[in-house]
Amino acid sequence: MTTKVMMFAGLVLLCVACSKEKETPKGYKFTVVKKGDGIPGKKDQFLIINMSFQDGKDSVWNDSRKLGSPFIIPVRDTVNIKQEDGIDEVFRMLTKGDSVVCKIPAAVLFEKNFRAPLPPNVDAKSNFLFKIGVQDIMDREQVTKYQQELMTKQMTSQLKKDTVIIDDFLKSKNIVARKTNSGLRYIVTKEGQGENAKPGQTVKVAYAGFLLNGKCFDTSSEGIAKENGVYQEGRPYEPYAFVLGQSAVIQGWDEIITLMNKGTKLKVYIPSTLAYGPQRRSQDIIENSILTFDMELVDITQ
Repeated sequence: MTTKVMMFAGLVLLCVACSKEKETPKGYKFTVVKKGDGIPGKKDQFLIINMSFQDGKDSVWNDSRKLGSPFIIPVRDTVNIKQEDGIDEVFRMLTKGDSVVCKIPAAVLFEKNFRAPLPPNVDAKSNFLFKIGVQDIMDREQVTKYQQELMTKQMTSQLKKDTVIIDDFLKSKNIVARKTNSGLRYIVTKEGQGENAKPGQTVKVAYAGFLLNGKCFDTSSEGIAKENGVYQEGRPYEPYAFVLGQSAVIQGWDEIITLMNKGTKLKVYIPSTLAYGPQRRSQDIIENSILTFDMELVDITQ
């Protein structure tokens, strides 16, 4: 046997040794690419997994690594184990450190796992390919702490991105803005009078909200609404009244209004982390949208 043949044979044996095919109780096969500690999760624990899955046309539907957030899968009670099906059966058999690959029929995946109608562009007979890596297994307290740390990390990262985008935008327009430590950028266009608004007070604010590209998505002014094609018949157009500092509005509003006194007019640029964050609010306000508002503090009352 030549050296090259021996090397090839060794690689084949190595791959066979590293990979092992397993089967769930209902017959779904999966390949263990890397074996973990062999200790399965228990009730009230959670699998922290990195996972991607794609359809039979190689179109990726989800990838936790690209999203920067792993999937958190609860370990279910064994009482209902016979009702488990599809990818849920595979999850049941995973242990910390496992890396596996499996295929689940599309019809089973949507009916049993997603509990949603099969999309018209998906062949019921096709398979979805899953690539799964179990990062950790945690109890409820650990998961809560982990999620909080992950959220803080993601918000810090997003805030850095947003402030760079805002500052570059302002620079391109030759706009000099005031800054807050939280990431707000604002330009006072008219000074007001008296003391600044304080948390607990009721304020009335006239406003017009825009995306960074200039598209108006909401306003308290009927004229601006009509000018920008967002007018809604029957809606009352008047300054918005709310109690400051009680999370009745986005965080960016609660903060900027404490820097305003009665009569102040300004334009504020709000990072997504101080607005709606990763939540899609509407067709216009998508995930991680930076918002800008023209605002006037019309009144302050106790």
